[in-house]
Amino acid sequence: MPSKLRYITVADSIRLAILDGVYAPGDRLPRQHDLAKQNDVAFNTLKQALDLLSNEGYIVRKVGQGTYAALPKSRVATALVVDDDPQIRILLTRALASRQWNAVGVESGEAALVELEDKSFDLIFLDLMMAGMNGAQAFQQIRSKDPSAQVVIVTGFPDSEMMAAALKTGPFAVMLKPFSLEHLIAVLDEREPQGQNSRSAI
Repeated sequence: MPSKLRYITVADSIRLAILDGVYAPGDRLPRQHDLAKQNDVAFNTLKQALDLLSNEGYIVRKVGQGTYAALPKSRVATALVVDDDPQIRILLTRALASRQWNAVGVESGEAALVELEDKSFDLIFLDLMMAGMNGAQAFQQIRSKDPSAQVVIVTGFPDSEMMAAALKTGPFAVMLKPFSLEHLIAVLDEREPQGQNSRSAI
């Protein structure tokens, strides 16, 4: 097969794996050199295939993080809910599901970092006051892993020292407790990253 068409075959194979659920939206794909070896192609051929899939919306590349599976246009948005209060965690994940989001709930900052080892989320809801690793510490670790992560800090203490510590890490949105479904919808509708060194109260 002519080399100029080989990358299309590779792209078709990876696309099919994403559509079949081998790689779910947000899952990190194998390293590019490993993908090239799996498909028995040169690295440059794989790069052409990934360029095509990126243009189609089937993958998302994050500098220094890797390549993640996605679904174009109609793909389900993903969210990570980090809160040690099970009632808040369940409330948020159910509310997100009702808005057709695929939400994963975890009880600690440490558990969130485990989830982020091989997954990427469109939005992260992060409780500020948690036992063990608090929200500010978790936020710092999350941003060190993924500087482009969109984070919403959920708190009833917007003027606390922890909030000030979080602000030093970078921009984020804020959802104040207690919150309503309308507040949550506003966050989902305005989930673009906030301006540099800023925060927005929802």
